[in-house]
This record gives sequence, C-alpha cells and structure tokens, in this order.
Amino acid sequence: MKRLLRSFVFCAALLAVISTSLLTWLNITAVAAGDLPPLRNGDIVFQDSGGGQGVAIMFASRSLYTHTGLIEIAPDGTARVVEAVGPVRTIPLDRWIANGRGKRITIKRLRNLDESKAKAVIARAHHYDDYPYDIFFYESRDAIYCSELVYAAFLEAVGITVGRVEKVRDLHIDNAAVRKLIEARWQRHPLCQSNETTTFEACYALVLEQTLVTPASIARDPQMELVYSNFGIVGD
Repeated sequence: MKRLLRSFVFCAALLAVISTSLLTWLNITAVAAGDLPPLRNGDIVFQDSGGGQGVAIMFASRSLYTHTGLIEIAPDGTARVVEAVGPVRTIPLDRWIANGRGKRITIKRLRNLDESKAKAVIARAHHYDDYPYDIFFYESRDAIYCSELVYAAFLEAVGITVGRVEKVRDLHIDNAAVRKLIEARWQRHPLCQSNETTTFEACYALVLEQTLVTPASIARDPQMELVYSNFGIVGD
C-alpha cells in the first residue's frame, strides 16, 4: 500500500512539474505583433482556434492549425488579418493572436509573390467582406470558411493555387470528434437538403464525396516559406 501511495505521489509531482514547465514555456514564447519579423501583404497566418470544431479539424487534418487568415498591411504600417469567422472581417493582428489558443501563431509566405499580386489577393479577399461563415465547408461561395477564403483569394485574384483540394473521405475522419461534428449539422447541410436525404448515413455518404481545403494543406504547400512560428516542434 505504501509503495502504491509513493508511486501516486511521484506521478502527481511529475505531472505538476510537466504542467508548470509547459505553462512557463507558453508564457515565455507567447508573442505580440510587435515582436514579429517584418510582414507583407498576402502573408498567411495559422493558429489553433480551439473548440469542438477545432478539435475535429485537428484530427481530420492531423495538424494543430485549425484556423487561417491573410495579413494585410494598413496604411500606417500595422498588420491586420482578413479572416472568415462569420462574417468575413478584418481585425488587428494582436487581437487575432490573442484569439488563438496559447497565443501560438505560424506565418508563411508564398515564394516570389510580388507586392502588386499580393495587393490583388487582399483586394479579392475583401470581395467576401461580411459573407457568413460556412459551417458545412461546402464548395459554394455564398458562405465561406477560413481556408476557403485564403484559397479563393489567391486563385481568383492571381490564378495561383495554394493548398490542396481534397475529398472529405481522404482526410482522417474515422474518429469521434469528426463524426460528432457532422452528426450535429447534417440535417442542415445544403448537399443533403438538395438531395432530400432523410437519414444521417445517407447524408454522410454524400459528405464523404464533398471537397474542401484545410489550413494544414495550405501550410504544407511546398510553395510556402516559413516566416515565423512559436508552435515549436509540433507545427505542420
């Protein structure tokens, strides 16, 4: 009994040390916009947004990046982020960083993107200002999700594809987090409504064939170069 108690105390103490060390590391490596290297229009930022949807995206894409947006440099030189969160909006970069879990951020840049093209990308992103958030990650553009906004802005403005279009079935969806998210939304899914499906399984079969672009696929695009990250070894 004493040996068991000693083992319990040791494990509890070890867990406390690990937790304290992790919190210390998070505090030391937290970043503000003013600490970052010089940024440019069209840079792409990634973070973990948290929440149930974030967990599902994390499992499906096997990446900690669950939210993304585009850097826009304001006339006064400060950085802000154009993002699709419902509605599409633009907020200061410091606020965007604070919204992410643990103030973790990764910034990537498309190689050889000149300023005129970068501004065209930002202008195209603003075409979607005030569009609602697409909770179904559907292909239509009447509502839009975060990585779809980044993907569409580059493709529609300058004809450059960033990230990879994938079918839902090709992601890592065999887990409770993803299934729970789909189960909560399937009856309102436009694809399932248009096909008049009456059961979850029938709708799920349609959703599996749906295409989307994940934040992770954009971050992993070989056209990208790393500008900054405080995610440590667990980034991409």
